[in-house]
Amino acid sequence: MILASASVPGVAQAALDSCGGIFVEGNANCQFVKAEECETNCEVVSVEQSCVAELYTQCDQRCVETSTTECTETCEPVCTMECTTMETTADKPNSKGLCRSDCAQRCDDKCAGAENQGRCHKTCAHTCNKKCDDGCRDDDQEVTCEPKCTTACSAKCTATANTDCQLECQSTSFQQCETTRVEECRTECTQTGGAIFCDGQFVKVSSLEDCAAELEAEASISIDVRLDVDVDVDVDGDVDIGGGDSDTEASCALGPVGAGRGGAFSLAAAFAALALVRRRRQQAKR
Repeated sequence: MILASASVPGVAQAALDSCGGIFVEGNANCQFVKAEECETNCEVVSVEQSCVAELYTQCDQRCVETSTTECTETCEPVCTMECTTMETTADKPNSKGLCRSDCAQRCDDKCAGAENQGRCHKTCAHTCNKKCDDGCRDDDQEVTCEPKCTTACSAKCTATANTDCQLECQSTSFQQCETTRVEECRTECTQTGGAIFCDGQFVKVSSLEDCAAELEAEASISIDVRLDVDVDVDVDGDVDIGGGDSDTEASCALGPVGAGRGGAFSLAAAFAALALVRRRRQQAKR
């Protein structure tokens, strides 16, 4: 799932730069939604996660906060107790997971009375995940709990201090971001034939291919980005779309970067071919 609240240790999750900087878990339901169905999904509630990721970056310079000694001292005993308990399990915790788990509990408390709880949770969780990623490690399972919790609590307390500022800063721009992002979502649906959604949230991408590849590599999520287009080009460069004058089905698949695609066309080539055929048909009817 997209992290609407920070996750417990041990769950695969990643921040995806090619997918607009959102965080996802390995069990997220991500899919390529096509054309008309895609446009109906472009609503304010479906672009919140994308706006949180964008506005976090815009507000980050303004919201530079450091953790307090008092916060760390309060956090460490609880963290050490949790860490010690988990040391006996098969999956030992790392500082990044401990940080996110503790921060998630803080988000639940923080957002309980918020006017817009969904937006508050997304903003708080994204802040937790970013600060835990920046200050912690995911390869220190074998480190003893006390120093590991010092690291985790320092990052968690920084996130805690940062969240209030992020919520205030983002609130001034959130409505405009939502309006803009809904239009971007609809544009992507019409211009590329569809868009990626994870757990119902629109994923703003610079490249469908790159986002699909990063989801596969970082979160083990495989997306079939496929359009209903059958394009053939002969040796003379003439374009043929099967099925006569009717729309036809085919497979113009986008896979992970570097994956073997044989003679398959790129997405841009497919659309160029379609545009050429439409022009030829229009000229023939004149």
